[in-house]
Amino acid sequence: MLLALVAGAWALPSAAAGFPQGVASGDVTPTSAVLWTRTDAEADLTVEVSTDPVFQAPGLLRTARAAAESDFTVKLLVEPLDPGRTYFYRFRDGVSHSETGVFKTAPPRSATAGVRFAFSGDSDAGVNQFEALEAARREGLDFFVYLGDTIYADSPHRGPLGPAQTLEQYREAYKINRQYPALRELLRSTSTYAIWDDHEVRDDFAGLAVDPLLYANGRRAFLEFLPLGPLLLPDPRACPADPLFRFFHWGKDIDIIILDERTCRSPSAQRACSTSGQPDLAPALPALFRLTAGQTPAPPPGCLEALSDPARTMLGPFQKLVFKAALLYSRARFKFVINQVAIQQFYGLPYDRWEGYAAERNEILNFIREHRLRNVIFLTADAHANFMNHVYVDRFRDPEPIAYEFVTGPIATRTLGRDLELASPEALVAINAILDLIGMECRHLDAYSYGLVEVDPQASSAAITLKDDQGRPLRSQNNPAVTCAKSFE
Repeated sequence: MLLALVAGAWALPSAAAGFPQGVASGDVTPTSAVLWTRTDAEADLTVEVSTDPVFQAPGLLRTARAAAESDFTVKLLVEPLDPGRTYFYRFRDGVSHSETGVFKTAPPRSATAGVRFAFSGDSDAGVNQFEALEAARREGLDFFVYLGDTIYADSPHRGPLGPAQTLEQYREAYKINRQYPALRELLRSTSTYAIWDDHEVRDDFAGLAVDPLLYANGRRAFLEFLPLGPLLLPDPRACPADPLFRFFHWGKDIDIIILDERTCRSPSAQRACSTSGQPDLAPALPALFRLTAGQTPAPPPGCLEALSDPARTMLGPFQKLVFKAALLYSRARFKFVINQVAIQQFYGLPYDRWEGYAAERNEILNFIREHRLRNVIFLTADAHANFMNHVYVDRFRDPEPIAYEFVTGPIATRTLGRDLELASPEALVAINAILDLIGMECRHLDAYSYGLVEVDPQASSAAITLKDDQGRPLRSQNNPAVTCAKSFE
């Protein structure tokens, strides 16, 4: 007994927790923010939030627990905060503390305020050093929109590990990405509004068709490692889980509407459009152009009907209803829709995009048109290329511009241009011919990239520029005199 007491008296204190993946903040509102970190052991943490970068001025103190069941990740909703203020934060375990993160709260809803933010997606570890994120950080952002494929759980760069299946394997993919200084520093230096796309679970997955265990593991890891706030859009009848839809205001002139285009999605129509296992390359392309492209006059029987089946959905009924309401009742001059897959028409292989869910796509676009909603701007990634163009119900049969879309990226995965070159020179020629045909305003198929959005409240204007991984504005590959940038009033 005596020996035990002596041993206990001389026992060394347990080591303080470390913070190997840095810090992040997200889903800011005028009065709140979600703060994130991950420790390397269980710990009871103190969270410090202050307007003082050295934490000498009075601020908020909160506590949080890093537990093994969440892989030592910590997410904390911090409030109340003041609107339009810059805050500094850190996590502390005794004398050990994390690096200091920074975020800015949104302005009051009644305020006339500008904004400067960037968006991009598709970050596959092992391709490059995520240079596009470093260039975006140097823009001095109010926030960053991390627009899907935040990991590649099924990346070929995983080698013999193969696609992630277990929860631990999904978690490990996020840890690998956080080893990149460009990502860690961007997440530290500003807040994010993050959303997933497909590679957080499986390539091109649909929530209503994917393996439920893979879905559960991929979703849990995503929610553990990204600073998303509480989800407020339950739809248990139609979806395997609550959609990750969120809606934010940045002053009175800017609304951010974040769609979840995976959770409630119906299975693809690709099988109905395939012959001998090969999908039709451009099923909705008018017959004349199909013949010119060397295809049959029409796609397989039943293909177009499957693409336009009104029972098939991208968003699910409740999310679609809420999306329409958000558009209709928005009083913002600019309505930015954070959109995982392109809504404009490319015709080629449409099955994973909005074109592959034609009835719902037409319903939403006609809703925007019927209610004369101005400045609905879709911000998109996923295509591994850069595009700017008007959005039409149909470029040939109903060519009235309804909205506008900017597609950017990737951060780090093989670009569409490189993919097409590897497929065949003819594939690249064919895609460029279709882009010419539909009047694509700007295109760049072979650049790691991001989009920069700048809203000037004095001029009541928004300017959006697509930039490469060095921060240089992209120029259209078919016409280098055209810069990939556009303004709206």
